[in-house]
Amino acid sequence: MDCKITIEQLLQRYAAGEREFTGINLNGADLSGIDLSEIDLDCAELENTNFSNTNLSGAGLGSAQLIGANFSGANLKEAWLNSADLTEANFCGALLEDANLESADLADSNFSGANLKNGFLSRINCEDANLTQADLSGCNITEAGFYKAILIGADLSNTKLHQTMFDGANLTGSKFCGAILDETSFTGANLSNADLRGVKPGYMFNEPRLMGRGWDDAILCNTIMPDGSIRYDNCGDDSLNYETSQYET
Repeated sequence: MDCKITIEQLLQRYAAGEREFTGINLNGADLSGIDLSEIDLDCAELENTNFSNTNLSGAGLGSAQLIGANFSGANLKEAWLNSADLTEANFCGALLEDANLESADLADSNFSGANLKNGFLSRINCEDANLTQADLSGCNITEAGFYKAILIGADLSNTKLHQTMFDGANLTGSKFCGAILDETSFTGANLSNADLRGVKPGYMFNEPRLMGRGWDDAILCNTIMPDGSIRYDNCGDDSLNYETSQYET
């Protein structure tokens, strides 16, 4: 594959039935609003490329350089983004259901309102990422890092979490209903108004009061615990001012 390619050449070859475009360089290109389903862009150079509202369902973007790329409103259902560099990328409102993001770097990215339901998110780096109101329900998340990430109103119901860190994260109003939390850390995290009902026992839930290792300095203000009880630990004015009704369904 010749790495040098124009947008016009890509579209012409794709229209002719070609799907393999591994390693191409289209940094900064505008590929918004078009159908590129099932395309193979593994290892491609696509920094700051515009994929907004593009159909990339089933696409291969493994190990691609996608720093600052715009995927807002894009369809990435069942796409492969494993080991991709997605730092500062924009996925606002994108569909990533059943997508594979294993080992991807999502630092400083924006997934506000994105649908990542049933995705494979093991070993991802989400430091300082924005996942406000993102749907992560049913995801498989192992050895991942959400350090200082924003997950306000995020849905993590029925997720499988193993050796994952939410240290310093803002999980205000998030939902963990039915999730499995195994060796998961929430040190310094804000879980005000979060719903943990039905969380299944794992290493982190062996202690009867849900405190201990991994929960140091966590804010549990008006937090619904696995047994339905409500905790009011480390409440402050900011936590009390939060309105949960805006995230109720």
